[in-house]
Amino acid sequence: MKPSDFQKTIQCQFECKLKKVVKGIIWNYRKELKRRKNKEISFSELPDITVESLATWDDYETNYTIFNVCGIDIKVLDDELAEALKQLPEKKRNNVLMYYFLEMSDTEIADIMNYTRGAVFKHRHRALETMKEILKEKK
Repeated sequence: MKPSDFQKTIQCQFECKLKKVVKGIIWNYRKELKRRKNKEISFSELPDITVESLATWDDYETNYTIFNVCGIDIKVLDDELAEALKQLPEKKRNNVLMYYFLEMSDTEIADIMNYTRGAVFKHRHRALETMKEILKEKK
């Protein structure tokens, strides 16, 4: 049985509407892609510093060594560095830790340890030389 002219007209109108709807969906999709392109950036295009600031790291007690200096716990992640620090005498180790990890000045360290500022510098310099030798022996 052949479709009537009325059925053909209805079918053509339906197909026309369907094509308009599909074109509208495609237009909206392209518009959304353009918006995303202008507003979003992929992680691969971000500078490394930005990516590192967005990252989170799990912190487990077994991954670091803790040194207590002036009532403050200092976590050292590098095992070789921690072993070298352990081999130093306590005063020299505290001097290095206060300077590099607590960011204290020589004057502040001298006040806490009852040394002169020059002695603090000299002890830290010798401690660093000792650590350098310890780390060279391990390699």
